[in-house]
Amino acid sequence: MDYAERPDTDASIVTFLPGEREKSCRVDLMGDKEFEKQEQFRLVLGTPSSSALKSALIGQKNVTLIKVKDSGDKPIIRFERTRISVNEPDVAGKITTVEVSVVRHGDLTRTSLVRVYTKDGSAKSGEDYGAFTTELEFGFNVSRHVVKLQVLYDGKKEMRESFALLMRPDRNMVSEIKNRKVIIYIEEMDNMADVTFPAPPMIVSLRDYDDAEHADVNPVPGYPLVCITPCSPKHPKYLKTGTICSREGINDTLTQYRWRVSAPSYVDGVTKALQDAESSTFFTNTHMITLDSIYFGAGSRVQCAARAVNSKGDPGLELPSKTVTISRKDGICMPRVLGSFGAEPFTAKLRYTGPGDADHPNMIRLSVSIPHRDGMLPIISTRKLSNFELTLSPDGTRLGQHRCSNLLDSIEKVTKFGFITNATRNPNIIGEVEPYQYNPDLRGASALRFYRNLDMDSCLWEFVSYFDMSELVQECGGKIRTDGQVRDLKQSFVSVSVPFYVSYIFHSPVATGGWMHYDLTSQLRLNFVYDTAILWQNGVGAEDDTASLQGYLYPTSMTIRDDGRLVVNFRTEARFRGRFVVSHPGSSLESMVMSDSNPDLTFTISLLRSEPTFAQPEQTWEFISDFGVRDYSGNYKIKLIPCTTTIDQKYSLPIVCSPRDPMTFDLDVRFQQVSDPVPTQFSLNTQFYLLRQRQLWLSDGSMGFGEGSDAAFGPEDNIYGRVMVDPVQSLGDGFNLNIEKVFLCTGKDGYIPKYEPSSGEFGCIAESPNLLHVFKIIDKGAPSTVIADYREVPFDAKLAAEDSNAQSLVQQSGSDGFGISAKPLFMVDSGRQWFAHIIYTVRSKKNSQRGIGKRSITMHQYISAANGVINSMPAVNVGHEVSRQRRAVEDSKNIGKSKGRGTNMAIIALNYTTSQTLDGNNNEGKYEIGKSSDDKTQSPTDSSNVPIIPIAVGIGVLLLVIIVILVVVFYRRKRSRPKKAGAATETKTVTVRANGRPRSVQQSHANKVGKKTKQSDTEKLCKFKQCF
Repeated sequence: MDYAERPDTDASIVTFLPGEREKSCRVDLMGDKEFEKQEQFRLVLGTPSSSALKSALIGQKNVTLIKVKDSGDKPIIRFERTRISVNEPDVAGKITTVEVSVVRHGDLTRTSLVRVYTKDGSAKSGEDYGAFTTELEFGFNVSRHVVKLQVLYDGKKEMRESFALLMRPDRNMVSEIKNRKVIIYIEEMDNMADVTFPAPPMIVSLRDYDDAEHADVNPVPGYPLVCITPCSPKHPKYLKTGTICSREGINDTLTQYRWRVSAPSYVDGVTKALQDAESSTFFTNTHMITLDSIYFGAGSRVQCAARAVNSKGDPGLELPSKTVTISRKDGICMPRVLGSFGAEPFTAKLRYTGPGDADHPNMIRLSVSIPHRDGMLPIISTRKLSNFELTLSPDGTRLGQHRCSNLLDSIEKVTKFGFITNATRNPNIIGEVEPYQYNPDLRGASALRFYRNLDMDSCLWEFVSYFDMSELVQECGGKIRTDGQVRDLKQSFVSVSVPFYVSYIFHSPVATGGWMHYDLTSQLRLNFVYDTAILWQNGVGAEDDTASLQGYLYPTSMTIRDDGRLVVNFRTEARFRGRFVVSHPGSSLESMVMSDSNPDLTFTISLLRSEPTFAQPEQTWEFISDFGVRDYSGNYKIKLIPCTTTIDQKYSLPIVCSPRDPMTFDLDVRFQQVSDPVPTQFSLNTQFYLLRQRQLWLSDGSMGFGEGSDAAFGPEDNIYGRVMVDPVQSLGDGFNLNIEKVFLCTGKDGYIPKYEPSSGEFGCIAESPNLLHVFKIIDKGAPSTVIADYREVPFDAKLAAEDSNAQSLVQQSGSDGFGISAKPLFMVDSGRQWFAHIIYTVRSKKNSQRGIGKRSITMHQYISAANGVINSMPAVNVGHEVSRQRRAVEDSKNIGKSKGRGTNMAIIALNYTTSQTLDGNNNEGKYEIGKSSDDKTQSPTDSSNVPIIPIAVGIGVLLLVIIVILVVVFYRRKRSRPKKAGAATETKTVTVRANGRPRSVQQSHANKVGKKTKQSDTEKLCKFKQCF
């Protein structure tokens, strides 16, 4: 039942007593727990009755409709709470569980299905809490569910974080959803501390760090600034603020700093806004307690901001300091003219250290001296400098582009040595020039390594580094070039050119990229003097007084070309109708440029571009000096020819105009080029060995050659020649040594050839009555001109590059070699001394295969095992060996200062101990008894050690006389016999010597020649004998 019924009976009568106008009719509604939709019933007034004279009447509203709403039993599902706070776990791995209740009110008889799920807020699932989703089922009489969520430990110091648990509508559409979202707050156990300093920080110069209370209001430029917080013992009010800092738990050593800088104020007092100094460099940091002096200059405004950090490392609030203005009157290294801009010249020097240097033997020392001024940062490099925002940054780009530069810290250098070392103190300075000058905690270790090169007393930067030759060429961009110059009769030299760039950099908040720079360039040259037969070949508005014409001139650029000539570009505006011209056929005058300071200096002026109009056109010009001078500073007068047109004249080509008198513009120039440093030079030594053992010949020589170079060679031995750069002066992998030619020679009567052009002696390369034999056995450039054998015994001469099994030697950049057979050397009298003469070059690797050309300046080297190095001299190219006389004339012409040639000399020791006849066709016996390899300096005829030698020599001479007599008698009898008619002509082979070569001819040929006079026959016979 929904209500108590009022039946249509007397029990339901409503009685109105006299005077009553209103009575209530009560209907009791009966409640239940089941949700029902809206219901209704009616109350109806029945027939009235009354005891009065008049009867009662029922009005029109005799029915009332009653509607019953069951809102109390409507099923509602909601979260019990809308806000829940939970603490984050304080230990890693620990999980905190939070319980969230979901309740249902109203009718519980029907089933509802709702889904709950989490959603990220400032807290992130997986990091701060565990993601959760599930579907809750509210069945019969189920009114509550509890959802458990997990809160995770993230180890971060953060503010309070939150996430949400949401609920979707009832899938059965039975229950209404209210409070569908609950927010869970994760409270940090150690939330971010809002600590702050009790007072603002203050800025003083680092030189006043110990007496900040009396520091200058305007810090000096040129030395770092320091930001002092009230929690620092250096602060003047530390006695009062120190206790507050301790109570607040502020750790001043963890304070975070930020610096702001503005450009100097203008003359009218207008200032620029402060900007954050964010241009950190490879050696400075703008977030330290100090600000390096490169970030500010005279007149700059500086401010620091310090953020307090508590003892647990949680940063708090940031507090800025008062702005200070850098002094314009005082400084450490002030410019000569206050407020001036530009760059003073630098000096750079290259020097060879030599083998005697204990720390850097045989290296190239590069030193650079640069004048310093406050706020300046000098950068040097062998590559062109640009884009300093990126170049100065810690970015790795500078490592790849500038390998020989002070941009590389000591741990970043790619060469063996660098301009920046691990040292932080200048060895030439005792103590500190300024307070805290060498304090790494305040300035940073990288800054101290860089500023080690600055002498603050003399205001001079000094950068020094050491390079070997390969590093200069391969890493630093140097180039080797042959000048063809000769120092003296025995020495010649070449030069190595290294480009060198210097930039004077200043920090400027208003400049592009934050840096303002002045760039200078130079070419460093190093001359190498060779006195041991080596040469490298590797082959920067005016008004006219006479007329009412006006014009304006605006300089646009100025530079100095690589050849030292000045180039100036400028723009003109003609304030008349017409234009400026270089010349005009109707006038003998021409536009020109003159210098009052350099009256002898001439210039070439040219018009580059011009607007196609006569209405005051803009024109672009350029003038170039015809010669180069060191200093171009001075006043320049630029005379331009104005050419006018009429008002109604239209522009056309060719130009038709009327030339006028020149207009003169004065241009004041202050520009000079940096002089190239004076080239330095050093000598380079080589070693030449004759070896018997092939394995020793192929070795790298790192263990030396020991006694292998003192070996005596027998007839069956091979002679291995090897030339190499002195290991102490190794040039590295950037250069190759190549043998070009090899000569063998022997003298008469014990003569030792030597190369002394001033004395008329030219070793083995020129005709000399003291030389018996000269053979060119190797010629890399002209192999067809060599002598392959002697008396039909081959030399088997071969370069190491031609030997497939000698590649290990060829691949050694500072070495080369050759091999020959010793057997042909035994084809002369016993005791003859042979000498080896080689020609070789040292070149850069890319040109190492060019060989010696017509313009090549080659080097000869003679090695003497008996006497060591005798001489050093630039050498001579050996021509085609047609005859000794012809070769002597040609080769001697190439000897002298203008050719740059040189030699060294040594003996080839032969071992004649084994007695044997070396040539069966030769009637001369070649014997030596008792000579060993240790007797290299002994005369061939010395018999003091072997008494049997005189006897053997006597017997040999006697036998030789007898044989000669028999041969002569037999030959004469043979010729005196008459020839028989019709008999065949007898053919014999005769061996003769012609032009240093054995040659075979037919006897019939000799008979034809025999028709000449008897005197001619005798001469031929003498010549025939001389060959033997």
